[in-house]
Amino acid sequence: MMLGLGMSFVIAATVSVDRRELTVGDLVRHADGRRFAGAGAALPVLRLPVARRHAVLPAASVAALVRRRLPALAITSDGTTTITLRPNPDTAMQCWATLRAIAADEAVTRREVAAVPCLTGQPTATMRTARDGTAFLATAQPASTPLGRFLPAPVTRIAAGTALTLRSVHGPVAIERPVVTMQPGRSGNRVFVRDGAGRVFAAPLTIAEDAR
Repeated sequence: MMLGLGMSFVIAATVSVDRRELTVGDLVRHADGRRFAGAGAALPVLRLPVARRHAVLPAASVAALVRRRLPALAITSDGTTTITLRPNPDTAMQCWATLRAIAADEAVTRREVAAVPCLTGQPTATMRTARDGTAFLATAQPASTPLGRFLPAPVTRIAAGTALTLRSVHGPVAIERPVVTMQPGRSGNRVFVRDGAGRVFAAPLTIAEDAR
């Protein structure tokens, strides 16, 4: 299969994928809009950050990343590239119920819910959705409350007041201590926490990504 030498390609303006890792073929198009399928199309270029389902990047920056993988590919770029991670079809239309009591304004993640049958006419708790798509309960609800159809947040999002373990590494020594989050946070970002002595400070948050 030919690489496409002598041809000019463009960076796609919109990209929709069902996985976090994007390849050359996901991002590069022929001038007529056809997807690039030459040699190197399967090479990974970038990965959406943990818990992010949407990103808007300068097309020139995307082109620079592609050129690192395929330096000989002639690419033009203009404007921005919008990347969207499609919902998992196994969970997007599923009905859910709470596994434990959930406070008002707490993010509802896959950790707190279980899949249940969708029953016509069944009353469900009132929920609100943030701009990033994260669902929250409007009022506190006990365990086993039906929530209806919605897409739970990945477990990489946590609420304020979540108990965590802070792990600090100093050479060969690792020190662990319990802390509590002072604000909502996402894996990959820094979040303010309070330790057992009452000290408040910012720490990087790393949580295993929800299965997709």
